[in-house]
Amino acid sequence: MQTFTTPTPPERGDVADIDRVAGNLGDLHGIAIRLVGHAFTYVVAIVTGRGGPRLVDLQIRSDNNTAITPDVLRAIPSRRLAYAAARYVSEADGQIFTGPFLGPEADDMTDDQRAAAIAGRRSEADTRPEASTSRGRRGPEHFQRVADAVRAANRSGKSARRAVAAEFGVSLPSVDKWIRQCKDTGLLAEDELR
Repeated sequence: MQTFTTPTPPERGDVADIDRVAGNLGDLHGIAIRLVGHAFTYVVAIVTGRGGPRLVDLQIRSDNNTAITPDVLRAIPSRRLAYAAARYVSEADGQIFTGPFLGPEADDMTDDQRAAAIAGRRSEADTRPEASTSRGRRGPEHFQRVADAVRAANRSGKSARRAVAAEFGVSLPSVDKWIRQCKDTGLLAEDELR
């Protein structure tokens, strides 16, 4: 039986809601993001690449005719918006049922069990997608994502090391360290990397 941690209560600036308002499935534009404690909806366009996702277009829509002041503009968390949009697009606009969150164990689940498991797996990585841990250390959620990416690459017949490097935008030596840590903590078996 698998157990899941309870997500922490949302804080101001956490992602509250995300949806597509323009474009097609997988497009990097037309993504509307609402943040906890913000009186605005942010509609963004992003580009992805080596440095991670970056905002290239931002529209601010007031939810209740709140004025957009200089203080409001300074408080826009552009990095959080870019990472949230990139994650939303990478999950096929929120339609994912298996893959990075659940893996192959989801094949035998009912729709309700899948939904509960997805909700249980979602953590600060969803509300604070750009958050990093102190001094560059990665948390357990990161290594679970790496292990899931290795399994997904193995299932599709791709090189796991190269697929993880491309997905996370890091070098192969970094991927090797992450995979070793996944194996050391039991997230990956020794024979899972092809």
